[in-house]
Amino acid sequence: MAITKIHPIKSTLKQALAYVLDGKKTDEGILVSSFACSPETADLEFGFTLSHCMEKGNNLAFHLIQSFKPGETNQETAHKIGADLAHEVLKGKYEYVLSTHIDKGHIHNHLIFCAANFIDYRKYISNRKSYYQIRKISDRLCEEFGLSVVVPQADRGNSYKEYLAKKEGVSWKNRIRKSIEIAVSGSLSYEEFCIKMNMLGMEIREGRDLAFRIIGKNRYVKASSLGYKYWETSIKERIFMNFGEHTMSISDSRSKWRSTARFNNLKLTANSLNYLLDNGIETISMFNQKLEEERVKLAKIKTELRNVEKTLEFQLGVVKQLKIIEKNYQQTTALNNQYTPTKRLLFEAATQYLQARGLNPPYPSSKIIFEECTKLRGQLDDLYESYNELKRHLKRLQIVQKDISRVFRSDNDLVNDKRH
Repeated sequence: MAITKIHPIKSTLKQALAYVLDGKKTDEGILVSSFACSPETADLEFGFTLSHCMEKGNNLAFHLIQSFKPGETNQETAHKIGADLAHEVLKGKYEYVLSTHIDKGHIHNHLIFCAANFIDYRKYISNRKSYYQIRKISDRLCEEFGLSVVVPQADRGNSYKEYLAKKEGVSWKNRIRKSIEIAVSGSLSYEEFCIKMNMLGMEIREGRDLAFRIIGKNRYVKASSLGYKYWETSIKERIFMNFGEHTMSISDSRSKWRSTARFNNLKLTANSLNYLLDNGIETISMFNQKLEEERVKLAKIKTELRNVEKTLEFQLGVVKQLKIIEKNYQQTTALNNQYTPTKRLLFEAATQYLQARGLNPPYPSSKIIFEECTKLRGQLDDLYESYNELKRHLKRLQIVQKDISRVFRSDNDLVNDKRH
């Protein structure tokens, strides 16, 4: 994992940009890229955006540093990861300059982005929550590129990984406790309790220590860590009390608790079997075909998502440059004056930016392009909704696949038991 830090730039933007763009550090500028601005005039373009911002604050930009483990990646991959990080964090709304430095013992990225976005000119909010979000995205991107995880120390002596584990662990335990309460209520046997837990999205690991896991999560939570009333003995005692209310005998309840391990395997498949029946899946080959179809759908919609995101990012960059040209033209015409040196630099940088992307005068109106961006955002929202729905469905199928495997292992065990 790359170690990521972020801090505000309040008064030294030009110097900071000069440092990150140093040709000696960036392979003579080869490892430099930008969005919605030109690296050479980024300070002026940031200033243009900030001049439209109504919010208070003296932050001109933010400087994000992403460092990689020595010898683990090359400069091209590091720069690609940095660009992907900028894309996901800034969502095509903020101008930025990205450079990859290779002059030290470890490769590292520098990302400087404007403190305000050029869409509605609102300031970027940098706090603990946004910082951890950046770190999570950085972690995921590094893992996708096969890089290892290096956990730095965070505030107050706790590591970033510990912070997330603690935060997620508390919510997991609360969810498990609530599920146990629901499943225990009204259950007339321990097996019925297990089935209800499975239907509530929980898996149970039995053995020396009873443990629970939210389906889809990697780790189990031991019953002993949830509190006394959630221990195995307590759960069975509470179920036993339910029998009293239904005039069930003690011997009957105890015999149910002594069900075979084979049945304990099968009990977890009740919800999955219902899914198979509801969807008319009668054979393993039919299920595998369904699983593959869903994976293909997910890959297709993911590609479509990325294409729309790239188109939207491109269009937003064009909108920003068109606004610069339109604003400078209007001000110069209204004052019947020549361009000032700053305005001329901004104007020339904007025209060069557009020309490099195949756009030449007469330029379209920024409002027209922005309307297209609004439509693309709506399309993107619909795609994300479909993508998330497909991901949930695919996860459900993977749970069913796991349950099917458990059933067939149990059947094989049954055959082996009979042979002996």
